[in-house]
Amino acid sequence: MAEKIQAGQPAPAPAAASLPTVVVGHFDAHGVTAAYLAAKAYSASEVFANYPATSPENVVQTLQNLYAASPSPLRIVLVDIPIDLKNPAAFARGLEDLALRHEVLYFDHHESSVQFLHLFQRVKAVFLGPSALTLNNYLLSRIPSATDIDRTIALVGAVGDRDPEVVRQGLYSAELQRLADGLDVLVRERDGALRVLRALLQNPEGVLSEARAKADQIPAAQYGQRVGPVVVAEGQLPPMWGPKALEKLAYQCAAWYAVGWGVDERTRTPIARAIIRWDIAAKMPYLPLPGAVARQLWPTRNVIGHPAAPSVAATSEQEAREMALQWARALAEQALKSTAPQAATFISETKVGEMIAEVLHRLEQLIELQTKMYSEYLELKRRQVELLQRASGARAAD
Repeated sequence: MAEKIQAGQPAPAPAAASLPTVVVGHFDAHGVTAAYLAAKAYSASEVFANYPATSPENVVQTLQNLYAASPSPLRIVLVDIPIDLKNPAAFARGLEDLALRHEVLYFDHHESSVQFLHLFQRVKAVFLGPSALTLNNYLLSRIPSATDIDRTIALVGAVGDRDPEVVRQGLYSAELQRLADGLDVLVRERDGALRVLRALLQNPEGVLSEARAKADQIPAAQYGQRVGPVVVAEGQLPPMWGPKALEKLAYQCAAWYAVGWGVDERTRTPIARAIIRWDIAAKMPYLPLPGAVARQLWPTRNVIGHPAAPSVAATSEQEAREMALQWARALAEQALKSTAPQAATFISETKVGEMIAEVLHRLEQLIELQTKMYSEYLELKRRQVELLQRASGARAAD
């Protein structure tokens, strides 16, 4: 049976640990941290997360291969794995088949999954989102004795997922960004997701220390010039590190955007790249995304990647350099236009009730005044009629 839980809603008490539990997570930084929290909440005896085995396209087959022939029932808990949009019916049917023998719990926060939750009957499907932080906090609340390190890991996973709620709730810090960046690199190494997940359960402090060291190894792009809130990298971006190198440069320069050029590692094609810092986008959601600006500049070219960190193919390195500078100028111009000063009044929540009461009081006074004026108007009309009647009577006597 599917269930939708909103942020702030109390979590049910953890289920009794009556069955051996397997936790299966996505293979990115958020998926690994969510799987860690779920493993602690359900006292898991086994955990699994790996690329591509736990991708939306492959996870059902992976679970069937591993557990369909299990000699005894299990509790199988899936976290942070969106429903396969290419074949949602098969995804749901595969989990429903597993639920004939096992207890299957499915926790997700991706909005793309919501429309298919009705496909689950035997599977307990719980949607918590769209915030990654909401999912992690829900799992955190189910840990009987959560520690400070558990709470840190929950936040790190949400930062790794670039969840704007972290910024909106005032939880963001440079240290969390550093840990999330390092963890993201660790889980993307060969068999990294599974290794990191198991290591977190054994020694979470050690994994966070490893993540800090890994983050420090991420190269920054070389500073070239500044165009308003945009920093432009000089020279070719470090191979394999394009978006992360640009993002690191943007943080170092306190810029909103970073733009540069490099070479696509797979096709060896020169490309222009751009990113918007996700924490800036969370604070100022009206800022233009690099992908949208790129489509305006080059409507006939394919803009590849997430709109917040896209790339555009060029015909040569020289053109890629020129495109990067053109992109930077367009981003700066549109960003500054979108942040033009506007008159705004911000009201504290604590004052809202007082202000409403004051407005109601003034309305009562206005209505009272209007009633009094109308009564006076009626009295004047009465006297006017009386005078007219007297005048009419006098003329008749004459």
